[in-house]
Amino acid sequence: MNVRAQAGELTAAAAAFRAVALLAAALCGCASAGAGAGKPGQPLPAASGEMIPVDDSSHAVRFEVPPASGGWQNARDGSARIGDSVQVEVASFPLARAATAASCRDTARARLSPPVRADDEGVAHPAPRDQSPPRDPGSPAASLDGPRDQTTGDSPTATWSFTRGNSSAAVRSRWAFYPRGADCLMLEVTGALGDRFAETVFAAAARSFQVQPLSPDHQREVDLFAGMGFLERRDPASALERFEALTRREPEFAKAHFGALMAGFELGPQAYARALPHGEASLKAERELSPEQRQLALRAVGVMQLAQNRVRNAADTLAELVVRAPDLAEGQYNYACALARLGDQIGALDHLAAALRLDASLSQHAREDDDFKSLRSTARFEHLTREKQADADPGRQQQKQP
Repeated sequence: MNVRAQAGELTAAAAAFRAVALLAAALCGCASAGAGAGKPGQPLPAASGEMIPVDDSSHAVRFEVPPASGGWQNARDGSARIGDSVQVEVASFPLARAATAASCRDTARARLSPPVRADDEGVAHPAPRDQSPPRDPGSPAASLDGPRDQTTGDSPTATWSFTRGNSSAAVRSRWAFYPRGADCLMLEVTGALGDRFAETVFAAAARSFQVQPLSPDHQREVDLFAGMGFLERRDPASALERFEALTRREPEFAKAHFGALMAGFELGPQAYARALPHGEASLKAERELSPEQRQLALRAVGVMQLAQNRVRNAADTLAELVVRAPDLAEGQYNYACALARLGDQIGALDHLAAALRLDASLSQHAREDDDFKSLRSTARFEHLTREKQADADPGRQQQKQP
């Protein structure tokens, strides 16, 4: 029985990924990015009576809006356009698998709708809302009061409209959803309740909305960031889907294999057989992983190989790990497990001793570990585990003091 790294350490894996996500800020789930239409406050070009084209290069979409009497201005660092008190934005958020317009809408509604709980009689009631902004980076931004007066439609695409805000300043939001692979693109038009110009803008923009294909480099960054986001939100199943889709398109891309490995590791033993080939593929790339990423991969792959009874492979993997991270008790312990199962008693006892020097609390685990059953009859094993168990026992520590 090996010592498995804590699942919480996968946050470090996601952080290690962040260094390679060059477009992370621009591709943040549901964070609006600006079109190439000028700086904040700069009016969009328009001809009277003609539709105005908007080319959002960050999201790779195009659409049209009607002229505004006061002209259209870029706002919020170029991520939004405002004209006659109507605001237009484009945002995105990821799904685990191929999206449809309807599945995008369903996901957005589920994330923004108040949770439902049942009372003692089984009657469903809205649960109290968490009075904090949505923490999920994949959730479309919303007001804290929740949507009301909702309507949906399916032409020209899946749409969802709702009202929020108090009655004296109610705002009507109109969302249209468009799929691109496993990502959802969302057109949002917001204006005061009853504002007819907002309805006109939404109809024109939704009807003319065109989703452009991403370049391979751009799509790679989108997939990487989506997988990272799912890992950080503790949704490893969705992360695994996104990373595996990327490995199918780019079989030699080590960071995608690394992401699939980390997702499978967090899912636990039931996903080891699926994730292990990705881990082994990631380790074949000497230069594509950072030292931190390679160490994480060695730890995960070693644990999985032991669990899959590929002991010789595990020993080779863990031998590299203990060289790279000699002060990692978990690595020393797991390497001792592999060596003991291979019949190398001296090597196993040496690395077990190193593990117990680093973490005396492992002594009890070692005494009960079937991987060390071949060592239990040796005097050195008995001495190591009893001595370190005494060191780890605070009560016995106090008894030793004069």
